[in-house]
Amino acid sequence: MDIAIVGRHTKVSEDMRQKIFEKMEKVEALAPRATRADVHVVHERNPKHANDRERVEITVRGRGVVRAEAAAEDRFVALDGAMQKLVEQLRKLHERKAHRHQGKAGLHTVPAPAGDAADSDERASSVEAWEGAPEGSHREIPIDGTPIVIRSKTHAAAPMSVADALDQMELVGHDFFLFHDADTGLASAVYRRRGWTYGVIHLEQGASEESRETA
Repeated sequence: MDIAIVGRHTKVSEDMRQKIFEKMEKVEALAPRATRADVHVVHERNPKHANDRERVEITVRGRGVVRAEAAAEDRFVALDGAMQKLVEQLRKLHERKAHRHQGKAGLHTVPAPAGDAADSDERASSVEAWEGAPEGSHREIPIDGTPIVIRSKTHAAAPMSVADALDQMELVGHDFFLFHDADTGLASAVYRRRGWTYGVIHLEQGASEESRETA
């Protein structure tokens, strides 16, 4: 696995680089298919953030993308925090894959419980800004007559199964993940529910208003 270390507003010392390489050995053991890791060491210049002025961001790329970051007054402490989050995400992914191979039914074969609609108030948190998007994929759309601006993002993605979408959701550490379902051909989203349970939403194109009127 290639490891790229970048300092932003700071110089990364040899001691820090050596510490990063040592800790990434554990990541390589948990993610043997990972091909590249980007480690950003960021120094926050704003004095208001003195208690967390050192931030470490780690992005591991392979079949998917895993991201983790942490901030602290000391950059070595921030590195430990980011590594702990990263390792936890990778372990959860391994545990989920292990449960999947124990003969449990997939989401497509599990009927939705009767009270599922009552859980609609469990809203997923916002996703982080996606890095590496092609030029022109981000747009800001104003709503006429209001100060509201909607930020629109376009993300190219290959169709995948529900199980693979869950893996990607766990890898990025989000509460939901949008994808094209390879089995149904529909735009879909998987999301986290209580405990270790998940949900999936499929979007079907409904009949147009004109079609309904003529029906």
